[in-house]
Amino acid sequence: MQSGTRKIVQIIFTLIFLHAFTVSRAQLLEDSLRQVLAQRNIPLAQRLETMDRLGQVVFFNTGWEEGLDILRQSISLAAGMKDGQYRAHTYAMLAMSYNIMGDAPASQLYLDSAIWYVKRSSSKLMKGYVLYCKGWLESRAHKEPQAIQTFQQALDQLEGVHEALKYQQSIYTELTGVYFHWYDLVNVEKYTRLSLQAANQTGRLSDLISANQVRGSYFINLYRNDNTQKLALDSGLYYMRHSLQLAMNNRERLVTPSDIPFAAISIANIFLENFPSTHPYTDSIDHYNDIALKESKLTRQYVVEAGVYNTLSTMCFSKGDYDAAINYANGAIAVSAQDPLFDKFNLSQSFLILAEAYEKKADTALALHNYKQYMNLYKELFDAEKMNKSKELEARYEVAKKEKALLEIRLVAEQRNRELIQARWLSAQKDQALLVARFAASEKDKALLQAKFETEQQQQALTMANYKTVKREQELKAMEETMQHNRRLQRIYSALAIALFLAAIFFYYAYKQRTKTLLQAKQLHEMEVDKMKQEHRISNLSAMLEGQEQERTRLARDLHDGLGGLLSGVKIQLSGLTPMVKEAPQQAIVGKTLHHLDNAVDELRRIAKSMMPEVLLSYGLGEATKEYCNGLQNSGIPVTCQVYKYKNDMDHGRQVTLYRIMQELVNNAVKHAQASQILVQLQQSGDRIFLTVEDDGKGFDIAAINKLHGAGLANIRSRVEMLKGKMDLQSSEGAGSSFTIECSIKQ
Repeated sequence: MQSGTRKIVQIIFTLIFLHAFTVSRAQLLEDSLRQVLAQRNIPLAQRLETMDRLGQVVFFNTGWEEGLDILRQSISLAAGMKDGQYRAHTYAMLAMSYNIMGDAPASQLYLDSAIWYVKRSSSKLMKGYVLYCKGWLESRAHKEPQAIQTFQQALDQLEGVHEALKYQQSIYTELTGVYFHWYDLVNVEKYTRLSLQAANQTGRLSDLISANQVRGSYFINLYRNDNTQKLALDSGLYYMRHSLQLAMNNRERLVTPSDIPFAAISIANIFLENFPSTHPYTDSIDHYNDIALKESKLTRQYVVEAGVYNTLSTMCFSKGDYDAAINYANGAIAVSAQDPLFDKFNLSQSFLILAEAYEKKADTALALHNYKQYMNLYKELFDAEKMNKSKELEARYEVAKKEKALLEIRLVAEQRNRELIQARWLSAQKDQALLVARFAASEKDKALLQAKFETEQQQQALTMANYKTVKREQELKAMEETMQHNRRLQRIYSALAIALFLAAIFFYYAYKQRTKTLLQAKQLHEMEVDKMKQEHRISNLSAMLEGQEQERTRLARDLHDGLGGLLSGVKIQLSGLTPMVKEAPQQAIVGKTLHHLDNAVDELRRIAKSMMPEVLLSYGLGEATKEYCNGLQNSGIPVTCQVYKYKNDMDHGRQVTLYRIMQELVNNAVKHAQASQILVQLQQSGDRIFLTVEDDGKGFDIAAINKLHGAGLANIRSRVEMLKGKMDLQSSEGAGSSFTIECSIKQ
């Protein structure tokens, strides 16, 4: 259980580390950013933002030094900007980058620069981002209390700020990692929920993948804490599988391609730790381990690859297959050796499995050697974990002490509030008495104002009569001005109508151009989809044909070694009876039986050789083709074989595929063509192979054959397509047929 918890925490921290820098692996992103920078008229603020993003992409996909150079150029370019937010952003990115490279002094130096410049900016968004970077560095320096405080300050800065949600989601994920390390499931639930809500609002793929993974990890740990909560286990599997499905369905849009192997190995470990070792759970473990192994090799995630090998080694050990367990454990050690930041826990488990496997095989020397390696690593891990545990307890104590002080401050503030409320009530009583006195005075003032109002009413009546006279004169003048204004408006409206007509023509032309562009983009997308379907079909076909060849090889070996040996044994036993049989009829029966057994052995060898000829395995396609044609000639079939300049440097799998095509074509000619002569020609020119099978038989109508969709011709075409070759078919009724296959010697 402790080992499972340790794996979950390691995976969570790795996911958070990958989530902190979301960059695209596609070369297309880097090219598009460079195209933006190549424009001369873009604003400086946009240029700086683009350079920072390009430096980030190059750092994680091309090379550290090149990415750092781009970020330094961005700082130099931002020297003329008065607002310090641009240099603060770049310095914060440099601080995190140097931390990844393991240069802690340089990382702290750049963080100090970011803090200095962000103080010279009014951007709350950038202040929140710099605080997030500071907390990110503190959490990786095992300063969890400071990191939590810094993250809370960052959230306060980002509250209510436009476009702050992406940073808030990252902070929630970081807080999840800290509380996972402390195994504080209450806070883990809170921040995984907030992280998932923020990811759903941003809609960014990388946010959704990481948020679903950490949410699933919370439910798995909840189940591990209480095994009766089966619903928590189901919820954990749901979120983990959803995260993996998101990553696999959007492979081309992944910002961190390692999301797939990390999600797959997490699901495999969940099945391994929490479900019985029975079908179909073992199938699920194998399925997700296969995905993790394949994707970790593609993305060079050595820690995942080593973890899969260790899991497979443990499963083989439990089944008693110690040789396979040793091979997988050695594979895990070899993978860990390629990782400059290898996982000591995975490596220690590899040595432990080797020690136990060699002990079962009674090889005490190797068992002792590997056990010593395991103990050395275990001691290092134990010392490190003991130190981290003490730091964790100290950190929890500091957090508890601060929470206690905060509660005391709140209690004092509440007492002061009560005193203030009482003082305000007494003041309100006095104010009420004063208001009563003011009301009486206002009543007297009201009577005086009424008298003044009546006098003013009379004056207003006289003023109104004068106003009406003046108003009539103004109305006449206004009517004249209105007529002049209307004439000016008519001229303006005419000009606007002409402008609107020209704008309508322009927008119609733009709409037509956009429609044409969208149609071209749609056609290009459909072509790409068709290409992907074609490649998928070829991949499936390759796997199917490879399985058929393996099955043929196995059947040929079993027939030759098993049934052939049995028939030979029967023949030897019957031959031993020959001297004992005296009568002629009985001797004739025994002789016929021995003759039939010889024929059966010959037929068995012919079938085994046809399924997988040894000469193809030993001497290559050229000699196998000659032997096959010579065998047909010996059986009375008119076949001529010609091999020119064949160097036998073709991949073995491609040789087997081409051999099967030749077999199928010759068999078709023998069965259907009624030919008096069949020609098989194999020729190599440079790196190209040409296979020609011709006959002078009755031929066929190519169009009619294509409509029938026969299995034989379909199999030939499928194999040619798998070789990425070309097939030329020439035939007509009564004029024979000619098949020419052209392909490369390599994939």
